[in-house]
Amino acid sequence: MNQFKFILTTYTLIFLVSFIDVLHDWEGMGGFNPHILVEILLGLIALGAFIVLTFWHHQQSRQIKQMHEKLATTQKKLSHSQDQARKLMGEFSKMIQEQFAEWGLTKSEKEVGLLLLKGLTLDEIASVRETREKTVRQQASNLYKKAGLSGRHELVAYFFEDLLIH
Repeated sequence: MNQFKFILTTYTLIFLVSFIDVLHDWEGMGGFNPHILVEILLGLIALGAFIVLTFWHHQQSRQIKQMHEKLATTQKKLSHSQDQARKLMGEFSKMIQEQFAEWGLTKSEKEVGLLLLKGLTLDEIASVRETREKTVRQQASNLYKKAGLSGRHELVAYFFEDLLIH
C-alpha cells in the first residue's frame, strides 16, 4: 500500500512539474514548439500512468476484498465441518463403548479393543499398557470370544464396514 502511494505521488509530481514547465516555457519561448510538445507528452504519460494505476489499484482492492470474503466463508464452512466431524467421532466412540458394554467386556478388554481398532499390534498394545504381550493376547482372545468374532479383522469390520461407501 505504501509503495502504491509513493508511485501515485511520483506520477502526480511528474505531471505537475511538466504542467508548470509547459506554462513557463510557453511564456518564455513565445508559444508552441517541439520542446513544449515533448513536455506535454511527458505530462500526459504521467497522467495516463496515474489513471491506469488508480484503476488497477481499485481492481486489486476489490479482488482482495472478494478473496477475504471467500476466505471468511470457507473458514466458517470448515469450522462447521470440523464441528460435525467432532460430533460424529464422539457418536462413533459412544457407539463403540456401548457395544463393548453390551458384549460385557472388562475395562482391560475395552482398552485392548480400542487399541486394536486403532491398528496397534499386540506387542505395541503391551508396550502402551505396560503389560506383557501374552496378557494382551489373552485379553484380545477374550474380547473376540465375548463378541462372537474370529479375530482382529472381524472386530474392525464390525465397526467400520457400514462406514465404507458401497
